[in-house]
Amino acid sequence: MFDSVVLDIAIGLIFVFLATSLAITAGNELLASLFKWRAKDLAAGLRLLVGKEGDAKAAGQPDITGALYQHPLLRGLHRDAATGGDRKAPSYIPPRLFAMALLDIALRPADKGGQLVTSSTAEMRAQIESKRGELGDRVTDALLTFVSHVETDTRSALGRLDRLQHDVESWFNAGMDRVSEVYRRRAQLWSSLLAIFFVAALNLDAIRITRSLANDPVLRASLIAQATETVQREDPRATIPAAAPAPSNTALPEPAPETAPSATASALRQLQTDIGTINQLGIPVGWEDNPPQQSVWWWVNKVLGLLLTGLAASLGAPFWFDVLKKVSSLRAAGRMPPPPETIARNEERTA
Repeated sequence: MFDSVVLDIAIGLIFVFLATSLAITAGNELLASLFKWRAKDLAAGLRLLVGKEGDAKAAGQPDITGALYQHPLLRGLHRDAATGGDRKAPSYIPPRLFAMALLDIALRPADKGGQLVTSSTAEMRAQIESKRGELGDRVTDALLTFVSHVETDTRSALGRLDRLQHDVESWFNAGMDRVSEVYRRRAQLWSSLLAIFFVAALNLDAIRITRSLANDPVLRASLIAQATETVQREDPRATIPAAAPAPSNTALPEPAPETAPSATASALRQLQTDIGTINQLGIPVGWEDNPPQQSVWWWVNKVLGLLLTGLAASLGAPFWFDVLKKVSSLRAAGRMPPPPETIARNEERTA
């Protein structure tokens, strides 16, 4: 039952959606690198956390975002000593480094030469209060709250400074969750737009591809073989044939401390590789052999096929990789198809 042609067609179509999703992901990474979305979102989120609020500028409230970016612990994360508004600002700050930098600013005496004030919670509270003019009301009140928590938390085996640092890290992580949500919503929007663009440009018509899979057992067997190996290796890029060597990163890589030109070039190479991958799958691609026709039904069929592919691909590579694993497990209950070469020889004999 599970060895049916319908299931084989479904696996092939899912594999095509996976390859298309990878190309869209690469396109998204290219846009993120070009427009420095991560760095800009991080700077905006940091200002929302520790910077000015509302008409704070008119009220004389300080903004310590620049001081944090230029702190020795954070300055090495970007290419120069620029402030948060600089286009070369980092795209990622480890929570521990943020907490250490902020506490160094708040607990170090005004002469900058002494040790951090950590001998007692009372002295820590007084030191933070003395820095209110430098830190601003928002940061000062938050740190004083954390100090009160340290004072009342008698269960923890950590020292005062370690507990305070832990609370600041949690505060930072909560703020960065909002930043991640903003980035995720933008990425989803651009994934949808890129899906429409790629699908239309390459004429990736789900209906047309399904017909090809139904009528071409060699193509069907080839895609199934690649899909099976991809699932076995637990890597959506492992066995998809590449047009050029691809960087060994995941679909959504952790922001790395590399220069912007290097990140952009890497994203562009990955996009070119993924587009070449789609062209080498053997599925019908492009408009040359499928030019527009005057028939209304042809256009209805074409638009529907393109929309199906675009909507499917916009769901993302992780989604389709999970679906591919589940559907492939169903097929594993039946026999494996013969390799494409065997099918081709059999067709030649019966021709």
